[in-house]
Amino acid sequence: MKKLILIISMLLLHPISVAQATNEDENETEIEEIIVIGELSKRAVREQIIRVENDIYDFYNERNGDPELDIVCRRVALTGTLIPERVCEPVFWTRARNQNIQEVVNGFAGIAELEDLSAVVIQETEDMNQIYAELIETYPGFAEALLVLEDLKSRLEELDN
Repeated sequence: MKKLILIISMLLLHPISVAQATNEDENETEIEEIIVIGELSKRAVREQIIRVENDIYDFYNERNGDPELDIVCRRVALTGTLIPERVCEPVFWTRARNQNIQEVVNGFAGIAELEDLSAVVIQETEDMNQIYAELIETYPGFAEALLVLEDLKSRLEELDN
C-alpha cells in the first residue's frame, strides 16, 4: 500500500489566505501538522474530510460575494433511511429543489427530481465554477486543500472496499 504524506496547516486555508491577501508579515510562521493519510483509520479519515471540507467551504463562502452561492453543510436523513448523513450543497441548489418540491406538493409537476433542477440553476453553477477557478488561481493553498480532500476521499473509498 502506497502511503500518502500530506502537510495540512492547523487552520488549513485561513493562515494561507491571510498571508497571501495582506503580505504584511513575510516571516509569519504557520503551525503545521503532518498527516499520513495511508495510516489513518476510517473514522480519522472521515473526521479529516469534514475538517477540510469545512475549511474549503468557509474560505469559498467568505470570498464568493453572493450568499446564494454559499455552500452549506447539514445533517439530513436521506430518502429510505432514518440515519442522518452530512450533505453539503450550494444554497441555490437547496432553494431550487425546495421550490420544485413545493410545486409537486401543489400539483404543478409529477415528481421532484434533482436532475430537473439543472436547467434552473445553470447560471449559478457556472458562476460558482468561475469563482472556484479564480480561487484556485489566486490562492495556491486553496488548490492544495482541494487535492488533500481528493486524497482523503480516495483513502475512505479504499477503506470501504
